[in-house]
Amino acid sequence: MGTWQEFILLVEDDIDISEAITSILTEEKFHVVSTSNGVEAMEYLKNAKQLPALILLDIMMPKMNGLEFRKLQLDQPRLADIPTIILSAAGINEEIDNLHFDSNIKKPLDIETLLDEVKKFY
Repeated sequence: MGTWQEFILLVEDDIDISEAITSILTEEKFHVVSTSNGVEAMEYLKNAKQLPALILLDIMMPKMNGLEFRKLQLDQPRLADIPTIILSAAGINEEIDNLHFDSNIKKPLDIETLLDEVKKFY
């Protein structure tokens, strides 16, 4: 699994979901950095010396939603190649499909699905 230099950036505004995902991934020896919205996540990435190996991205968030975040991410060469998985209760639509996410995990989350998808990137 990941080293301290390899971590997952979780972008999720629901504190209960964020804590649950962080706990599940930590138990599996993944390192997680959690942010609560797209603005916070983008600020973190802009200042990060080490980039995450994977981003888990909620779609519906205040301040900057997941789609807005992804558009900014793709426009920045330093961030564009970071694998990104969306976490969404909504289905895939054309706008989401056009943003070329690496995977989609439907909410409510299934633990095994979450772990299977994350392990694809490690």
